[in-house]
Amino acid sequence: MQQEPRPLSAELLLEIETLHQELELLKREKLDLEILLETTTVHADLVEAQLYESNQQMQLEIRDRKVAEAKLKASEVQLKVLLETVNQANNDLKIILETTTTHGDFIEEYTHNLSIRDPLTGLFNRRYQEKSLERHLKYAQEHQQVLSIIMSDIDYFKNFNDKWGHQAGDVILQEISKFLMQNIRQSDVACRYGGEELMLILPGTSLEEAKSLGEQLRLGIQNLSLEKPNQFLEKVTISLGIASFPEHGLSSLEITQSADAALYRAKAKGRNCVITARELLV
Repeated sequence: MQQEPRPLSAELLLEIETLHQELELLKREKLDLEILLETTTVHADLVEAQLYESNQQMQLEIRDRKVAEAKLKASEVQLKVLLETVNQANNDLKIILETTTTHGDFIEEYTHNLSIRDPLTGLFNRRYQEKSLERHLKYAQEHQQVLSIIMSDIDYFKNFNDKWGHQAGDVILQEISKFLMQNIRQSDVACRYGGEELMLILPGTSLEEAKSLGEQLRLGIQNLSLEKPNQFLEKVTISLGIASFPEHGLSSLEITQSADAALYRAKAKGRNCVITARELLV
């Protein structure tokens, strides 16, 4: 006789129910994954396009950064040039302040006057020369000091220009001016008086000291090695006339005329020499 199946226990029924629920959960998860996979597949092209666009954007940003870096380097070069210009301007102001220490009323005038130098040679121009000589003469009178000036002229400068051209003449003026500035004191004033004529104002310098300096400058310029692009130039010489305060004049006009007369005598004597105003009386 066949036995009837034994009724399932409560625990077994509970376990079957649990397994059934887990199976349903797995089915839902499987369905969710299938939906997710389908969605991902459908939008794969969009994702790829977005990635491509992001990559392009990144390349643009890299390029822009390189351009910005190049501009920054260019700005640094421009800043360096600007700093050099500012330093030169500061040096000019320093010279003005040093030569006007005892005359503060001139400081404001010259700090507002930026055209105090000759653009070709870098020497002080004629306007500055006239005011500077007046100022130094006044100081010498008040403090009973000597002062000398040297007038110099490049020998046969017109012939030199005719032979080598005005560009070569400019080179000569620039090199001689540079030599003068390198071989005078900081308190001295080097000026372009006009054309190829140059003037040195030497505060606190006697006639003998000025003549000694003039000889040194004459020999130094005679031995200068001068050249312009692709061409060596012939040697040049200068003639110099010297006058001193108070011996040869009490005003700027008188002392300048005395030095100019001495310069004229130096040229008449054969050039490439130094003549003092005292020698004109001999």
